[in-house]
Amino acid sequence: MFASMLGFFLTILLFFLFIGILISSVASSVNRTEEVEANSVLELKLSGAVPERLADNPFEGFNQGPLADAAPAVGLEQIIWGLEKAAKDNKIKGVVLRADYYAGGLGTAEEIRQQILAFRKSGKFVYAYADILTDGGFYIASACDKVYLNPKGFVEFNGFAGQVMLYKGLLDKLGVEFEVFKAGKYKSAVEPFTRNELSEPNKEQIRQYVTELYGHHLKQIALSRNLDSGALAETSNLFKARTAAKALEFKLVDGLKYYDEFEDELRSKLGIKEKDKKINKSSFAAYSKNAKSSKTGNDKIAVIYANGEIAMGKNESGDAIGGESLAQTIRKARLDKNIKAVVLRVNSPGGSSNASDIIAREVELCKKEKPVIVSFGNVAASGGYYIACVADSIFAYPNTITGSIGVFALVPNTQKMYKQHLGLSYETVPTGEYAVTWRPDQGLTPAMRSYFQGMVDEIYTDFISIVGRGRHIDTGRVAELAQGHVYTAMHAKTLGLVDGFGGLQRSIQSAAWKAKLKDYRLVSWPEMKSPIELLFGDKSKSMLDEKLAESELGPLFKAFGQANSVLKMTGPQMRMPWEIQVQ
Repeated sequence: MFASMLGFFLTILLFFLFIGILISSVASSVNRTEEVEANSVLELKLSGAVPERLADNPFEGFNQGPLADAAPAVGLEQIIWGLEKAAKDNKIKGVVLRADYYAGGLGTAEEIRQQILAFRKSGKFVYAYADILTDGGFYIASACDKVYLNPKGFVEFNGFAGQVMLYKGLLDKLGVEFEVFKAGKYKSAVEPFTRNELSEPNKEQIRQYVTELYGHHLKQIALSRNLDSGALAETSNLFKARTAAKALEFKLVDGLKYYDEFEDELRSKLGIKEKDKKINKSSFAAYSKNAKSSKTGNDKIAVIYANGEIAMGKNESGDAIGGESLAQTIRKARLDKNIKAVVLRVNSPGGSSNASDIIAREVELCKKEKPVIVSFGNVAASGGYYIACVADSIFAYPNTITGSIGVFALVPNTQKMYKQHLGLSYETVPTGEYAVTWRPDQGLTPAMRSYFQGMVDEIYTDFISIVGRGRHIDTGRVAELAQGHVYTAMHAKTLGLVDGFGGLQRSIQSAAWKAKLKDYRLVSWPEMKSPIELLFGDKSKSMLDEKLAESELGPLFKAFGQANSVLKMTGPQMRMPWEIQVQ
């Protein structure tokens, strides 16, 4: 018995000792940045998606098991300020871009691309090397001085396609239907749940903006690579550069080299004569861990991030927007006398109409006291556009997705599932016609259908009115261009929905100009989760839980997340068509 007790207490002691060492290690890594040697290059890896911001990774240094890839390597904010820092660092001679398997959004790719072009103006080089380049990865790489490809690799340069996952067949098998209430001819976010194929208006708008995105994509690559845009379009449309040799032949890349040969090229560029001498190469993620804007001053500009779907309540996870949380953050900036202007960074497809309105109200109140400038990321549509349209100015890159001014409500009809599959039913004794809003064993009554459609129409009218007021456009004109229509920022600018082109830095410059600031510093809100919070998670989920789920579900992970978000919807929604992937 005593031996068992001793073993138990020793186990408990060792467990807490391990936790203490882990916490101490994590805490000590928070402010640690990588020291670089003279004549160094930074290696910037962009595999997978690139988030807007990235907290310190508590699993950094673990090389085995599910902890190894518990977080992406670098966030967009780090890239912006890290490249600015590196441009002024005499020890840094250049950057090596590794964009293999880049899977981020087009707006993010555009922002990174522009930062690379700005970095090159310092006189320092940027070389890209890859085994496999996606269309987005190649788009970023094309901004570099030179692009090198593995002789057995390839470039996925074969045009764009808008892809939508449809759930109707699955729902039919489950005995679930959705009753739809919407406002706007093009408001097609409901279609994956109600149709086995896309409607013609939806196909029309997808075709339109995918074509615009593709045209911009080709134009920028042609300019950077000094190629004829017509010939480049033919190369892409016919997938002529499908092998590494063909990619070189059609001048998509500058050379085919194995990595050791590429390192020889780097040695030559760095003036290293000894062939086997080690190159001073540093991780960009480590170098830029605490990189910030070089601006300093007592006055502040608050950069507030609104990233993910919009829902009621509190959410500060960084991958979703809680209406209450974001409204409180904007209010905090409004009441802080040291904050002279606000930049609202929106990267959202929309969501709850109620939560969107709560946020927009705070934006309007803030604008009365200090400038509020909006910067769009990959997408700022529907509710994402609603919270932005009342600001002073909106800036976006040409390939940002925006618009989708419309409203919908989805009400599940589970009558078939309950009666035929489960054998369940309800009996109610109502006090009036509207007393029973919804029952799982039957569809909506005609009275409730009329109620839902009336509510959606009323919210849509308010949406049009707010856009008209915020953008100073006649509401009749807003009604014409609304209809739930999705636009590229290129198109949206011609309609008056966007003020100008540019990324986060352009919006910050505009905010400083409008607030008449010369000396200022930036603060980013909401504050990122600490490494300990990331390690153990919150009440809803942890970073590790999500990573493990993704590894188990594979390609079904995103589909599961989309379906799950529908089940959690409450009230009318301002949301763009469901997860259209441009690839």
